[in-house]
Amino acid sequence: MDDYTSITKNNLEERFGMTTDGIYHAHQPIYGYRTTKGSASGISRYMITRSILNAVNGYNFNTFIDIGGAEGYTANLVREIFHAQVKSTDLSENACKMAKAIFNIDAIPADIHNLPFSDSEFDIVLCSETLEHVTDYKRAIVELLRITKNVLIITVPHESQKIVDQNIKSKIPHAHIHYFDVNTLDYLKEMGYILKYEKTQSPLLIVPRVIAEGYKKPDTKLHFKIYNFFTPLFRKLFGIGTANWFTNIDSKMTKTFGFYQGITFIIEKNDKVNKKKGEPVKAEDFTGIKVNEYRVQSPVK
Repeated sequence: MDDYTSITKNNLEERFGMTTDGIYHAHQPIYGYRTTKGSASGISRYMITRSILNAVNGYNFNTFIDIGGAEGYTANLVREIFHAQVKSTDLSENACKMAKAIFNIDAIPADIHNLPFSDSEFDIVLCSETLEHVTDYKRAIVELLRITKNVLIITVPHESQKIVDQNIKSKIPHAHIHYFDVNTLDYLKEMGYILKYEKTQSPLLIVPRVIAEGYKKPDTKLHFKIYNFFTPLFRKLFGIGTANWFTNIDSKMTKTFGFYQGITFIIEKNDKVNKKKGEPVKAEDFTGIKVNEYRVQSPVK
């Protein structure tokens, strides 16, 4: 494990050991929409999740693993919706412990550059919002393709090279240190893989979804003070129905206007992959799948 990965691991162990009032502080929306016991930006996470589930929905499969799967949210959704055998892995041991404790998902801590799985062990492999953090994303993709029998699904953010360069310069642990656009993985086509992509997270929806989410901002600037004043009203007016609506129109917005803040790549290993055509997955199909707040009996170690 290289030095940067080691530093990142320590950062993640702390992150996935956090609690709020004794409740595990979730990284993903495992407790549902709007919770004080988890990360904000719920709608953008739902947008990514909907894209992933629709990508998965295009194939017949039995086995699935989420690489960089945090506390097991997406793996659990795949198990619930598609009735597949699922596993998860994360650089953080604490994240893997939470996946087992909360969802009863087998999760093995591992470095993405050297995964402890056999060649072609899983029908579908997912790596979501992870490659932007790793030391060598191309080496990581080699490993992901090695353990994939049929399909590799990757999601990454699309942000400016300037932001990425600043993150590298500042040496921020677990920062976004790689720039991705829709052409970044085109080199895989030359290697014989079939590559498709979907743009996600329309920037045109940022302001309305932030208003709808109604999370107060810890900032003293005037516009944030005004926003914070109205957040109780926003939360009453805009509930899960609004979140579902934004989630469902996201792909139409990115297709219509072209602007995007995220990408879902779908990589098929060959043209013999067992495909299917199912009904599109909508936000309503998964945003209601959640667990009760998980009380940590003792500090995660």
